[in-house]
Amino acid sequence: MIMREEECSEIDRYGFFSGEQFCGAHSPYSQASLEQLRKRELKWLDMLEEWDRWMQRQPWRVRKRCRKGIPSSLRARAWQYLSGSHRLLLANRGKYESLLSSPGSTELIEQIRRDVYRQFPNHSIFIQERGTGQESLFNILKAYCLLYPETGYCQAHAPLAAALLIHMPEEEAFWTFICICEHYLPDYFKQGLVRVKTELKMFAALLAKYHPKIHSHLLQHNVEPIFFAIDWFMCLFTRNLPWSSVLRILDMFFFEGVKVIFRTALALLDLILGSAEKRIRLDSTDSLLTVLRRLPGELTDEKVLISRMLSYKHVGTTPQLIAEYQRQIKYVSMQ
Repeated sequence: MIMREEECSEIDRYGFFSGEQFCGAHSPYSQASLEQLRKRELKWLDMLEEWDRWMQRQPWRVRKRCRKGIPSSLRARAWQYLSGSHRLLLANRGKYESLLSSPGSTELIEQIRRDVYRQFPNHSIFIQERGTGQESLFNILKAYCLLYPETGYCQAHAPLAAALLIHMPEEEAFWTFICICEHYLPDYFKQGLVRVKTELKMFAALLAKYHPKIHSHLLQHNVEPIFFAIDWFMCLFTRNLPWSSVLRILDMFFFEGVKVIFRTALALLDLILGSAEKRIRLDSTDSLLTVLRRLPGELTDEKVLISRMLSYKHVGTTPQLIAEYQRQIKYVSMQ
């Protein structure tokens, strides 16, 4: 498949030309913003050169800079340092090539092939059938399944791996993907999705704590988080938000972990249903699910969403929430 000339002229700065991820035309940076960007790049270069020292002595400053957003030119390297995937790559030289040389089962290959074609067809590197982007994505997913056969393949793997491929080379993306699946989101993708169901019940508890009126409104219409938020949690919002917002979330996620998912989900619910007027407008199960599954662009803009998300600074840190988490694990395991 080849993009038409008119589509090429509408590609945004991240390579998207349509869809939820599309960020629109990008106006040139002002001289002031260019100078600010350069200063941030120099700060990140300094941190990356002395990474272990910064993480040991001033992790709070690294967190602050992640929250401000990582410069695009250094994002791939920063994600690898934050996740530790650069160490995995160095410690496993030749492992990726070895995994790719294994054939894999016919059933696995067919399943992955079907899903590869569906990932970000609105992005320039994935638009061509059997092109470099699709083949690299196929390789990552196949290699992961061969390395972790007990987990196997899950459809939510594909958008995560594809998101990484947009920003870094194939093998680097593979080891960063390993870190997401095995360190940041352990057991998320195992059969039965017990861990994800636990997290969604935890989210419901947080929603009741921070936004009781929104929680009651959803309950009134029999709308549970699993009906709309499972994609948010398993795919890290990559299917749901403009790419500029996705990148800001991932910048923080690689430092702070799953708390960022909860904070973003709370912010989205607050933006969509935070006022009585908004709840009156969305006063049926169908209308709620329609909006929650296809988020309004004006509310998911980077400046609006990230500002609201950062207001939930203490989510996931109180003893009560930790205790609630343990109760939810026990509850979900019994289902």
